[in-house]
Amino acid sequence: MLMRKPTDYIDTYYRDTMQGARAYDPLVDTVQADVCVIGGGLAGLNTALGLVERGRGAVVIEAARIGWGASGRNGGFVAKGYACDLAKLKKKVGLDHARALVNLTKDARAMIKTRINDLNIPCGPLRPGVLTVSWKDNPDAVRAIVDDMNNSYDLGFEFWGTDKVRSQCHTDKYFDGVYSPGDFQFHPLTYVQGLANNIVERGGKIYEGSKATKITQMPSGRWRIEVGSGGVVEAEHVVLCCSIYVNGLDKRLRNAAFPVRTFVMVTEPVDPADLKTSIDTEHAIYDMRFASDYYRVLPDNRIMWGGRVSVGRDPAKIAELLHGDMLKVYPQLRGRVKAEYGWSGDLCYAPHKMPQIGQLAPNYWYATCFGGHGLAPTTVGGEMIAGAIADKDDRYKLFSPFGLNFAGGPLAPYIAQSVYWWWRARDYIGG
Repeated sequence: MLMRKPTDYIDTYYRDTMQGARAYDPLVDTVQADVCVIGGGLAGLNTALGLVERGRGAVVIEAARIGWGASGRNGGFVAKGYACDLAKLKKKVGLDHARALVNLTKDARAMIKTRINDLNIPCGPLRPGVLTVSWKDNPDAVRAIVDDMNNSYDLGFEFWGTDKVRSQCHTDKYFDGVYSPGDFQFHPLTYVQGLANNIVERGGKIYEGSKATKITQMPSGRWRIEVGSGGVVEAEHVVLCCSIYVNGLDKRLRNAAFPVRTFVMVTEPVDPADLKTSIDTEHAIYDMRFASDYYRVLPDNRIMWGGRVSVGRDPAKIAELLHGDMLKVYPQLRGRVKAEYGWSGDLCYAPHKMPQIGQLAPNYWYATCFGGHGLAPTTVGGEMIAGAIADKDDRYKLFSPFGLNFAGGPLAPYIAQSVYWWWRARDYIGG
């Protein structure tokens, strides 16, 4: 097997601490497949795993390394729901439809835990809970969120008052919060490796360094996928799970999404005494501002801090920038904690902020646009497409109201940047 160095992944904390990694050969021959999955991120791997679990053959082709994009660079929060606000989701499709969509993510969250246990994926410890905190002293509004979400979706949310929030997050920036006990955290890149290993063990094929360059339909009705490394896949079905990296393959998908580049910083290990007086919690934290921070304490006592959006940013400045954001919330860490890692990643968003899951033509599928909230929804997407192909399950049609709306074409990154600046302005104006 052709082995690659770990540096094929960008320089991240996850790259340096992942377990179970292996490299896969590029595709240089012509292979036949039941299904060709384009994209080796979580959407593609979940689709392939769902297929091989159902007895169908699957070939995954990945341009770089599996989990190379956002799937292996994210915050590691496994949470219910979608990037779309759930109150807005209910207004758009009605309560019953919205509840069915949210239940899919609750089931996916449970499936992820089952797969971790059954497949012995060493991506833990699975630390429990996500706490979403408010920068405003408005407990009635936060209680109303808890009541609405529990009544609508049975999410088991808990209202935390200011005293309880500040007993774990020692900052005067935060007031009340919403605690989601069913969510959890893990090492996403190790999880990616575990999924891939199981796909191969079940007879699936994975090819890295194999960028899809052209998709055509043959006279037989099968699909022909040409690969930059010289190989070809001929398959009954093709599934596009290449997120924002769909350039050159399908203009409909490319024009229906925009990239959002966000940033993550990880510190050096922090003295436990300093954590005790700052981030004294095992829960992941997210805040309610439009331009929010998200962070957690890692198992080796480092702080992971994420946030911000930019069309472009010097990677050398990422750690410094987010380290400064952390000190705005926890000034007591100034001079006590140094940043060690900083990286960026491009998320794929649709204007409606829901995943795009469906069929463009017979046996030509897509599952994409999971930006900002993807660990459970990518599992949903994989199950929807695998079930549709293997079992004729039509639940993927639950996503049909969220179509391929035009997202700005070449101007999409700048539209995303402008929206983020507007969000920051709203946060500033609103206090």
